[in-house]
Amino acid sequence: MAGEAGATQLAAVTPAPPAAGPQPAPLPPPATSGQVTAPTAPVTRPKIGLVLSGGGARGFAHIGVLRVLEELRVPVDVVTGTSMGSIIGGLYAAGYTSRQLEEVVQTTDWDSIFNKRAPRAELDWRRKEDDYKNLSDFELGIVGGGLTLPRGLAGTQRLEFFLRSLAGPSKRVRNLANLPVPFAAIATDLETGKRVLLQKDVSLSTAMRASMSVPGAFPPVDVHGRLLVDGGVVDNLPVDAARAMGADIIIAVNVGTPLLKREALADVVGVASQLTLMMGLETIERSIASLKPSDLLLTPALDTLGSGDFGQGAALIAAGEAAARAALDRLAAYAIAPEAFAQREAQRTRFVREDGPVQIDEVRVAGTRAISPESIAAQAQDLVGREVTAAQIAPTLDRIYSSGDFEAVSYALVDEGSRSVLVITPYEKSWGYNAIRIGGNVQTNFNDDNSFNLLVAHSWRWLNRWGAEWRNEVQIGEVRRFLTEWHQPLGAGSHWFVLPRLESLRQERNLFLDTLLLTRYENKQTTSELQLGRELPQLGSVRIGIARSRLTSKALVGFPFPPQSSTGNSVLMQVRTDTLDDVLFPRRGYFSDLRYRRYTEGVGVNGVREAMSFEAILPISLGRYTANFSLRGGTTEQQGRFQLGGLFNLTGTRTGEVSGDRGLLLRTLLFRNVSDVVHLKMPVFAGLSLESGDAAPRGENLRWRDFRHAAALFVSAESFFGPVFLAAGRTFGGGAGVYLYWGRPQ
Repeated sequence: MAGEAGATQLAAVTPAPPAAGPQPAPLPPPATSGQVTAPTAPVTRPKIGLVLSGGGARGFAHIGVLRVLEELRVPVDVVTGTSMGSIIGGLYAAGYTSRQLEEVVQTTDWDSIFNKRAPRAELDWRRKEDDYKNLSDFELGIVGGGLTLPRGLAGTQRLEFFLRSLAGPSKRVRNLANLPVPFAAIATDLETGKRVLLQKDVSLSTAMRASMSVPGAFPPVDVHGRLLVDGGVVDNLPVDAARAMGADIIIAVNVGTPLLKREALADVVGVASQLTLMMGLETIERSIASLKPSDLLLTPALDTLGSGDFGQGAALIAAGEAAARAALDRLAAYAIAPEAFAQREAQRTRFVREDGPVQIDEVRVAGTRAISPESIAAQAQDLVGREVTAAQIAPTLDRIYSSGDFEAVSYALVDEGSRSVLVITPYEKSWGYNAIRIGGNVQTNFNDDNSFNLLVAHSWRWLNRWGAEWRNEVQIGEVRRFLTEWHQPLGAGSHWFVLPRLESLRQERNLFLDTLLLTRYENKQTTSELQLGRELPQLGSVRIGIARSRLTSKALVGFPFPPQSSTGNSVLMQVRTDTLDDVLFPRRGYFSDLRYRRYTEGVGVNGVREAMSFEAILPISLGRYTANFSLRGGTTEQQGRFQLGGLFNLTGTRTGEVSGDRGLLLRTLLFRNVSDVVHLKMPVFAGLSLESGDAAPRGENLRWRDFRHAAALFVSAESFFGPVFLAAGRTFGGGAGVYLYWGRPQ
């Protein structure tokens, strides 16, 4: 294998400082020696090295082994680890007890750790608005005239901060040989395929992060220009590293994932996973072959537990403990006296016990190329002069990450004499800021109510130092739309912005007489606007503006009516708040959107001078059940623009069968996540929809006694391609239907 060609040692893992702007203290270049540092204190008994393999969630079994070692008073003199083994081993070396590690496993929300973006409530307001267009989170970068893909499928921001928070007690250690128990982690140089030993001039959190960066799942860690990925590719059980650190006796724990069975090799994902497992298995076999008779190999029984079973922490820890207890006699031979072990434990755990807040004297930003460091530093100035813990730094990093501009945002604390500097390192998107996303929706009732929309959204961010974004959207299908706009903040990190935009919208509509299709017509609206707005951080935005619009309406098929056309100037206002944790099935937060437009002269079919729309959403949860209440209504500029019908909009009624210049819809969705019932890992929801609404011509009042009422039963799966609904419902006293819907129902 390529990893057998040699090993190199990495001397520094903090990204190189930018060419200009605030910079952290300089770090030494990577070392060329292949040696690791061994402890210098003399030891009269045999030196014990603990070697922990990678294996994803299966690595939680290492904690059960540590529990038995502590119970038997077996001292550990050096630790090496790969991937999850580097995380458990590194934290143990830094001073965590097995009980503390077990608590971390049991209390961590592992699903959120691997999310690709920040929690929705914390997102930038423009990223939140994208969710209502059913745009995919997957971006295609435009580089050199071609398209490029992200370097990883899973998110790393939560993982970055999770590891850095846990490693906080050892934040000032830059040589892992100086941890309470000397430690080294294994990574792979993605460019050369060589084995990399992470120990000197490296933080514990970065060593752990690089060692477990599974290729394809997580982006590589860029360390002084070297791209590092999971060490399991070249050395998944680093016995040799422990010997190089002076270990006389090896206790090796192998939790590596076994090869997949034939039935799991039916697609490209399975085949690729198998090849990776084969490489890791070869390195484990080589390491096991190097063990001596005096060494001990523990292999927990994990046949039914996989590398992705992060929710099975208790079972995995128990399996590790059982494997260690099966070797009780051999392990007990390494035990030391109670007083000596207690003294060693007090020394080993001192970093964790004595950890406290640190005063921040300065904030710097390192490593940016396309993005202005000033705009990032401005968001962290509230930390200067304060004593803070890792948990108190987290909201600042989340706020920076929530802009959607970075793969991850990390930090380091650098001592400069008596001053402590917080160095924020944002990892810019490897695929750049000129990107395309795809979205849309499809609806069918398998009869006479069918529609589709395909949306291609292009954005080009950071076109100047203040963070300008140029956005273009093209939509085809039932709605044909073109939008171009320029979002310009009024300063680095400013919440104020201007938004010039041009939009052309065409939509074909059906006009019904009761249930009889009378005619099909087309509404067209072209609008140019200039808006001035202010972002309300983590809440929404307020905007005012001026606009000029041209409105036309003409019959296409059926009963003819003369074409209508008008042009008018207007002033507008919009207030939008959004704290929902999810747009599809929210359980917390709220949403409101109020829009008002006043024309200087009458426009549209009826000479409208004012138009208003409003929408509100409020979910209320009790246990696993949620009632999501929503309200939508308003008046429009054009005839028949407010339409009801289709899924969750008077289910069973054809789209557009209820329409008018004004309307109102009230809806309640009662739902629950039933993934645990159907034993699927993807989110699956089941629920009931209750709907009431009506629409009327301008000048007529909406009366509750005229409202139509509907209900539907549904199931929905959040697939890789977006949400898919299967529903059946009816409008009481009207039609009924079975629906298949891809996208987010409006």
